[in-house]
Amino acid sequence: MKLIRSTLLASLLVSGLAGCTYAEPSPDPTSESSQPSRTPIATAAAVPVTLQGQFQSQGATTTGTATIRVTESSAFVQLEDFATGPGDGVRLVLSPGTVHPGPSGELELSSSTLIELGPLPLSRSSSQRIEMDPRMWEAMPEPVRSVVIYNFAENTAYGTANIMETPHS
Repeated sequence: MKLIRSTLLASLLVSGLAGCTYAEPSPDPTSESSQPSRTPIATAAAVPVTLQGQFQSQGATTTGTATIRVTESSAFVQLEDFATGPGDGVRLVLSPGTVHPGPSGELELSSSTLIELGPLPLSRSSSQRIEMDPRMWEAMPEPVRSVVIYNFAENTAYGTANIMETPHS
């Protein structure tokens, strides 16, 4: 019985650790031109890119527009006409998930992955710009599909903006 339990524990540990690494696939120059174009959501490595969306309230009334702009030399998140609820652990995070109505009708995020931009205090002002390291954007293993206002102290999403690529200006 101990052998079965030890084997099961070892296999769970190995499979869990295997999921913690990300190896970027090597590009295949022959199939690159025959591949169809990607989804309307930009991949993390594509630059320049502008993504934008409107906040939808979840755990607190949250309003405004979130815009992500990435170039080869800079990256930032811009919040316009922004307002959200109070809280000490409120942070701006990115997610590969999107917000949609769940089985109970309440809005929920389709992914539990939250990418914190750092210990950035989120101002409650109506307009703010949060700088990002462009290398961080390039290193993301999944496309970013939403900007989330998350209260870590309450483990609650206050609001989420599903973001879509906007035409280049």
